[in-house]
Amino acid sequence: MGLFYEADKTFEELMKEKKNFVFIGEAGSGKSEIVLNIANKLAQATGKQVDLFDLDQTKPLYRSRDMKDDFASRGVNIIYQDQYLDAPVMVGGVRASLVSDRYTLLDIGGGHQAAKFAGAYSDLLSKDDSVPVYIINPYRPWTRSVETIDGTMSHILGSMRLDHIYILANPNLGYATSADEFMEGLDRIDELLDGFTVVNSACVRRDIYDEVGDRTGKTLIPIDLFLTYSWVD
Repeated sequence: MGLFYEADKTFEELMKEKKNFVFIGEAGSGKSEIVLNIANKLAQATGKQVDLFDLDQTKPLYRSRDMKDDFASRGVNIIYQDQYLDAPVMVGGVRASLVSDRYTLLDIGGGHQAAKFAGAYSDLLSKDDSVPVYIINPYRPWTRSVETIDGTMSHILGSMRLDHIYILANPNLGYATSADEFMEGLDRIDELLDGFTVVNSACVRRDIYDEVGDRTGKTLIPIDLFLTYSWVD
């Protein structure tokens, strides 16, 4: 597992140093919610245009693209291409954004197929101004062992033709995750990756941010819930 990137830095530090971010995570990891929050945070903090490319090829719900109209007023341009029937499609404008002075965020969903699409830009994503970010949610079945984590990351990075990745924790069971459950999730991640890398930063729902802030030394990123549907209680 010699693929962990700048484990000594917090994600907030990377946000100040990097321009291009590739967010990777399996279904249920909370990736799309996190991508929206980071895009909003960058736009509000810097005043720069943020391009968010929704490259999710499989999932019909909880997609970044669903917030396109709302986020336009925030300075975030959400770009996507509808699938043709069940066929995955390329999204235009990625390369131009990656070399521009705008922030560029890629929301990679759909496993290795979407990762292969991102691989078309590996020459740019491997530069110093870019970082791939893997969202680990310890409450999901594919992150219950270091073998499954390593296998998933290595497979996706291979498809993208990249050789390093930054780990961002998201101990999340859903909309009612308690502070204790969040802390238990952090402990699970530390136990899983003990001896391999250190996870410095974690995302946490804003409404429990203050409650857990003094219970961990990790940098916490407060997350608002933008992707809410009427049938979610």
